[in-house]
Amino acid sequence: MPNTASAPLLARVSGIGSGLAQSIVKHRDSNGPSSRARRSKRCRDWGPKAFEQCAGFLRIHNGEDPLDASGVHPEAYPVIRRILGATKSDIKALIGNAEIVPN
Repeated sequence: MPNTASAPLLARVSGIGSGLAQSIVKHRDSNGPSSRARRSKRCRDWGPKAFEQCAGFLRIHNGEDPLDASGVHPEAYPVIRRILGATKSDIKALIGNAEIVPN
């Protein structure tokens, strides 16, 4: 979402207020869209706490890491990578597949 979302839409995401939303859009307009969720927080006003609160709600489609387009929080990426290794599965096959990862 930080790649395309407007400031009013970003302002509605947990951890992002209107001021930070404006800064994110300004940073994106000046530097281009980010290809990774963790790089998105390079915006000057985007601190670690705000990123922690909002990262699970943001999506970066067609980015470098397929997990950035999922609802998985970046802090949990290592867990998902271990699941991928244990199931010998592809990320696209894993997401949303209850047969591979039972509840």
